[in-house]
Parts: sequence; structure tokens; C-alpha cells
Amino acid sequence: MGEYRTEDAERLQRLHQSGAMKAEDVEWIADMLHRFRETEAQNKRLREALLKANGRKPTMSTKLRDALYE
Repeated sequence: MGEYRTEDAERLQRLHQSGAMKAEDVEWIADMLHRFRETEAQNKRLREALLKANGRKPTMSTKLRDALYE
């Protein structure tokens, strides 16, 4: 999951350096990527809280469960 985050940041940097994007646009997209990461983290916390509230533990491994939720 972390690979695409790095790829997104690198691609955004390349676009900015090549002059294909204005600084304001780069800042806007970087902010959207940041909000996306925060939302992913919040979703993970909510899933864990829901499982805990239901009194069940996940039967799948964490890696498998995360891969299925993507």
C-alpha cells in the first residue's frame, strides 16, 4: 500500500519540475493526497473499532484482509 504513495509523490514532483503543472496545482494535489492518506488511516481505525465492538476478531491475516479491502 505504501508503494503507490511514494509513486504518487514522485510523479507529482516530476510533473512540477517539468513545468507541466503550476505550483498552485501541485499544492492542491499534494493536499488531496494528504487527505486521502488521512482517510485511509481513519477507515482502518474504524474497521478495527467495529470489529472490537462486535466482539469478533478477524479470522484472516492482517495482510490478507488489507489486500481485500483495497
